[in-house]
Amino acid sequence: MQSFLEKTVIHLYDKYGDDISELCIVVPNRRAGLFFKNHLASVLKKTSWAPEIVATEDFIALLAELEIVDSTTLLFELYETVKLIGEKEDETFDEFSKWGQILLNDFNEIDRYLVDASQLFGNLKDIKELEAWSLNSEEKLTDFQKQYLTFWKLLGTYYTEFKNRLLQKNQAYQGLAYRIVANEIEERINKHSWKKIIFCGFNALNKAEENIIKTLLNTNKAEIIWDADSYYLDNKNQEAGRFIRKYNEQTVFKNTAERNTIFLEDLLSKKKKSITIIGIAKNVAQAKVAGNIVADLQQENNNLQNTALVLADENLLFPVLHSLPSNLADINVTMGYPLKNTPVAGYFDLILSMHENALKLSKGKTPYSYYYTDVIKLLSHPYTAVLLANSKALKSVIQIIQKRNIVFASVTTIASIFTEKFADSDFEKLQPIFKYWQNPNEGLTCIYYLINGLKTEIINNLESGDNKTNLELEYLFAFTKIIKRLDVLMQNYHTSITDLKTLKGIFNQIVRTTTLPFYGEPLMGLQVMGMLETRTLDFKNIILLSCNEDILPSAKTSNSFIPFELKRYFGLSTHSDKDAIFAYHFYRLLQRATNIYLLYNTELDALGSGEKSRFLTQLIYELPKVNPHITITEKLLNIPITKNSNEPINIIKTPEIIELLKQKAVYGFSPSLLNKYRNCSLQFYFHAIAGLKEEEEVEETIGADMLGNMVHQVLEQLYQPFIDKKITTTHIQELKKNAETAVNEAFEKEYSKSEISYGKNLLTLKVALKFIVNFLSAEIKLITDADKNSQPLIIKALEQELQTSLIINNIPVTIKGKVDRIDSLGKIIRIIDYKTGKAEEKELKIEDWDNIRTESVLAKSFQL
Repeated sequence: MQSFLEKTVIHLYDKYGDDISELCIVVPNRRAGLFFKNHLASVLKKTSWAPEIVATEDFIALLAELEIVDSTTLLFELYETVKLIGEKEDETFDEFSKWGQILLNDFNEIDRYLVDASQLFGNLKDIKELEAWSLNSEEKLTDFQKQYLTFWKLLGTYYTEFKNRLLQKNQAYQGLAYRIVANEIEERINKHSWKKIIFCGFNALNKAEENIIKTLLNTNKAEIIWDADSYYLDNKNQEAGRFIRKYNEQTVFKNTAERNTIFLEDLLSKKKKSITIIGIAKNVAQAKVAGNIVADLQQENNNLQNTALVLADENLLFPVLHSLPSNLADINVTMGYPLKNTPVAGYFDLILSMHENALKLSKGKTPYSYYYTDVIKLLSHPYTAVLLANSKALKSVIQIIQKRNIVFASVTTIASIFTEKFADSDFEKLQPIFKYWQNPNEGLTCIYYLINGLKTEIINNLESGDNKTNLELEYLFAFTKIIKRLDVLMQNYHTSITDLKTLKGIFNQIVRTTTLPFYGEPLMGLQVMGMLETRTLDFKNIILLSCNEDILPSAKTSNSFIPFELKRYFGLSTHSDKDAIFAYHFYRLLQRATNIYLLYNTELDALGSGEKSRFLTQLIYELPKVNPHITITEKLLNIPITKNSNEPINIIKTPEIIELLKQKAVYGFSPSLLNKYRNCSLQFYFHAIAGLKEEEEVEETIGADMLGNMVHQVLEQLYQPFIDKKITTTHIQELKKNAETAVNEAFEKEYSKSEISYGKNLLTLKVALKFIVNFLSAEIKLITDADKNSQPLIIKALEQELQTSLIINNIPVTIKGKVDRIDSLGKIIRIIDYKTGKAEEKELKIEDWDNIRTESVLAKSFQL
């Protein structure tokens, strides 16, 4: 079966013959132009000049004779315009960019649909005044309401001044170029020597495109070729045919076959088709199923040139590529790989974030200190290891930061840690990263330094045929272009980019909109593409992923200052128009296909609604009624869950383990270690025998164990002078006076003053002081009661190490530990274990001595 572009080529060749080289063919996108050229080559009977084949946007740019400016530059130009007008001169670029991009989109739409901007913005101002009930009188309005209304009043001025500013520089945004060409189409088209302009494969036209095509049709300088199916064109309830129906009702479009051609077929109503609708949980599972379908199609037919794998959600690109059969000979990916998903993008964002966080925490003052999590992330990153070529140094520095509990690290601190164990040259390579950035230029210089440093190290270690390394160099090349672009922006708009936050925002914006192109033979093998790339193209086999509501069609988002009713009145595109456009793309894609696989995500989560697209429901319930040759199969796929066997972990006491146990016995078992054995023998093995320990981490806030240690240290320090002396209430009163100083000194040994002077750490310090004061108050009461009974309190020992040796089964066993305090109260010797945590009576009351060995609830008593 002939595709739409094949039929178009044959139609044009039959009609214009050798004069086809004098035509200008305008298609919706560049991909369509490539396929058109390929079909044309197969039809031509002799060597000929090809006609000019251009995508719509390129056609408009060609006629407009203006430089179409990128979105980032447009945002800066709009910001400069807003500042000149004067109402927003105090607003930073970062604040402006949050609403400036929305305004740019609105300006673009207004011009593409040839709307009278002054009338629209005048109406918008009136609506906002009515909402605020000002009715042109601002006497009773608050200052905030006045500022709010001023913003809406100035939108029209922003539009006019922004447009004039660009035109003075011979520049334009896409919508402005459309308006200029639409208003002067006859004059501009006469500058070119095309015999005729052919518009083919269009569906929904904006007002500017409509005016351009109408004018050219009326002057017999153009022809338009539509592609449609009677299934959705003749049925007025089918939104897919809405726009073509609308145009064909207009005289200019349906006037004569000479200038208006519709390839109207009834393929959806009559052609035999196999449609398989597959629901499966999660997006990655969709990618895996798509890979299996491709493998099956490959077995049936080695040539997959007539197969398209279409991604309604383009985020599935890499999961899909990783799921395709490894023996796939040819594959063409029409969309680029988003640069934001590369590891290099994450690395540079991490560095910018580290400096931004440091500035934020220091309230903009320099020199600033870096937050430990940012530093550890940076030092743990593979690219830092590549740059330094010494991963051992990095690991040691991280361990020191964790061990010393450094929450905020200055450049001096980081440098001293490096030079403490390693050569100065190790830190010199990283110094630009940790240097204090006085202005955004220094941030840009640092990234440029990193790109060159990484490139040098990667090239030095490059192995022949190392695709991974070649890919990393490709990433770095893309970022080199971005840095050069940012450098130009910094020079042209230096008054706008004044801080690091703004630089980071612009950097991330450019990265988000940049893609890395895939290189390959575009006309060979499996075609992997997005939904919009399928325009005018036809395939026998279609695999369409993410057929979910809010993806196909897209969600009804309103990223605009213009309300829906105003959009509808002025003829601007609304969400219902977008739904009709998506419907056309969907049905046109299925039109000439034979084997169709439609996959959707059944899982309800943040990335998808879990509801299949309304288009699938329409297919299931409507298409079989008109086409008896349609076979629709619905499937719900489940991923089999393998049950984990909950078999207990058994460690056999091998001779080696027995030997380790004997060594441990000679060295000594502590009460806490024996408690660990009582609680879980496996835990005892991992800790005492295997030597596995939790990784040390920086404690940003003081933990419960550290609180306990501090209380122990303070009590030892306070009571130390009174060992072997009778303690009186006067002594304790004196200790209470010294308690706060002792607590502060103990904490300052582990933490800096700044770390314990605010927040949770300060609260923890106060809790420790409260514990000690309460304990001393209890001591006073104890001594007072004891004195009445002539029972003096005498401290015998503090933090006393005790040890004894036993012989068990002819094996020497050492039991050792540290007692917090031993004292005598009259004739009673007391062994005391301090506990800062909660201790209930049931944990301390022993009814049967045999229970102390087995009952986990008696852990504290066992330890004592």
